[in-house]
Amino acid sequence: MGGDVETYWVDDTWRNRMVGGHEPLPGEYRTREAASEVARVEARIRGVEHIIRRKDGTVADRRRYPRRSEELPG
Repeated sequence: MGGDVETYWVDDTWRNRMVGGHEPLPGEYRTREAASEVARVEARIRGVEHIIRRKDGTVADRRRYPRRSEELPG
């Protein structure tokens, strides 16, 4: 699904990106947990799915974060 947030391993570091995007989101992390925590916040803000990949690229977890009514503008 386009616009989802993905946590992935590349060049010996954990990073986050928007699915379909070419550039990673800012930040490099030593642990998958640290990267995932940042990505979860981004997924909640955007109301999209967060996909967490293992080092081998397979999907370890995916969760949908619908926006809460108090987070919607207006």
